[in-house]
Amino acid sequence: MSNTALRVLTAIVAAPAVVGVAYWGGWPFGLLVVGIALLAQVELYRLAEASGIQPRNAWGCVLGALVVIQPLWPPAGALALLVGATLVAALPFVFPRDGLLSSFAVTALGAFYPAALLGFLVRLRLARGPTVGSDEAFYLVLLTLLLVWASDIFAFYVGRAVGRHALAPRISPNKTWEGAVGGLVAATGIAVAFKLTVGAFVGWGHVAALAVIGGVLGPFGDLAESHLKRASEVDDSSTILPGHGGVLDRFDTMALVAPLVYLYLAYIARLIA
Repeated sequence: MSNTALRVLTAIVAAPAVVGVAYWGGWPFGLLVVGIALLAQVELYRLAEASGIQPRNAWGCVLGALVVIQPLWPPAGALALLVGATLVAALPFVFPRDGLLSSFAVTALGAFYPAALLGFLVRLRLARGPTVGSDEAFYLVLLTLLLVWASDIFAFYVGRAVGRHALAPRISPNKTWEGAVGGLVAATGIAVAFKLTVGAFVGWGHVAALAVIGGVLGPFGDLAESHLKRASEVDDSSTILPGHGGVLDRFDTMALVAPLVYLYLAYIARLIA
């Protein structure tokens, strides 16, 4: 089976499953995001190990899981602080003396990127506001997912078909300006379709801003992960997703878009609390 066929087949199976659990919401969706975040976090640690760094995966993953689940279970925030403080106290015994700073830093980093950033999907699903309830919160999560997926898909195929000008040749030679424009057009189309169908509670100006977040700012998440892979001299963060590479490869853009969407809606649009 060709790589393209594998990509399509994986997407056909995975995307509806993610959307379905997002509609369910609550703990099922929270645990799904925890699973995705931890898989991506472990892949980040593997990239670090390929660079000669020795993170402490178990400590970092416990911290990451607690941070992601905190919106559903508030005591997780206090437990995360306790685990973090314990890790500092145990630092002389847990981390190797050689490369101590890099090992400790990468362990802590993994709990933030990608775990805590992806955790904003949980916060968005639980959001409430003057015009936002459970159904509207699901629509906002769906919009976030579709913005990222459509932008990624169109950027990939447009870039492959007509791409001539490299977007960041020293980081990711295969990404092109033409692909980036294709991704922005796709994100804009998704945002307009959202407004015309289920997004009446979001103004056109805010819809345009969300399209920019997904289509313009989102690709920087992809470039960031590409830079990490290039520094580690690996092609994919893993091979767990047939045709797509690793979980981090597929959710690197989401790790940037989800928190930006949440923060925009909460503090600029003030549609959620």
